[in-house]
Amino acid sequence: MTSVDIFKSSKNRRILFPAALAVCAALSAGCSPSASARPGNILPGSNAIAGWSAAAKAQTYNRETLFDYINGSSEYFFTYTFEEVEVCRYAGEGGGSLNAEVWRLAVAEDAFGLFSGRTGGEAVAVGGANEAILEPGSRLVFWQERYYVSLTAIEAMTDTDLRLFAEFISKALPTGGGKPEILGRLPADGLIPGSEKFFHLELAIQDRLWLGGENLLGLGADTDAVAARYRSGAAEWQLLLVQYPDAARAEAGVQGVRNGGLEDFIAADANGPLLGAAFGLTGDTPAAAMLSQALGR
Repeated sequence: MTSVDIFKSSKNRRILFPAALAVCAALSAGCSPSASARPGNILPGSNAIAGWSAAAKAQTYNRETLFDYINGSSEYFFTYTFEEVEVCRYAGEGGGSLNAEVWRLAVAEDAFGLFSGRTGGEAVAVGGANEAILEPGSRLVFWQERYYVSLTAIEAMTDTDLRLFAEFISKALPTGGGKPEILGRLPADGLIPGSEKFFHLELAIQDRLWLGGENLLGLGADTDAVAARYRSGAAEWQLLLVQYPDAARAEAGVQGVRNGGLEDFIAADANGPLLGAAFGLTGDTPAAAMLSQALGR
């Protein structure tokens, strides 16, 4: 199991249009990188964590070789500014095993993007990490500066050991990084904690919000978007916000989503370069009013 398991298409969902793959390349080019940890010095060596040894030498995969590691789902990571991932499998003295991945992105916002959208597990403190989530006995993930770290137990292991691995890796990484500004547009009332998913391209959101698979919104490498779940009583809905470079593209996105025949679509509008759209999941929702609030109207 690898962190690619966070991206799985739901029933009747299709892989995004091929044109999106060309846009993915733009996301990994032309970005000014922040501080970097030295490759090979991030993951712990054998016995750096008591009782655990590396089952094989750590491997590093970049944009040209990522398909060798996760062939079939690499496109998901290319929708963010993916640069490389360092991977190592560990074996415990008691028979357990762990897969460790350290994903490096060009910008911190995209490290948050890989981390975002998780409602399971519990928030924990890990070294210099900005946020960390622990799924007891099975997984610990965190983001720190422009790095996203995934620790997955192949067999059940103690939370203490998961934390020890996380602390070791966190100390090897630079600190800092902030969340994307667009998250500040989300209304707080009714927001389901941890449900915010930051993304650029439709492919990254297909597992939780189906937008037609034809880029009705005109998303690209130059768009920042967030989808979040809301709840009020028995009603539940999703709010989508997209920041475009200009108002004309936002308005075109509004028309695209209004005329796209999307399931559960409630409303869409724009205010300058900011688009907002609401999708209902259950019951009668106050989503339209919240949409106006998010757009500053």
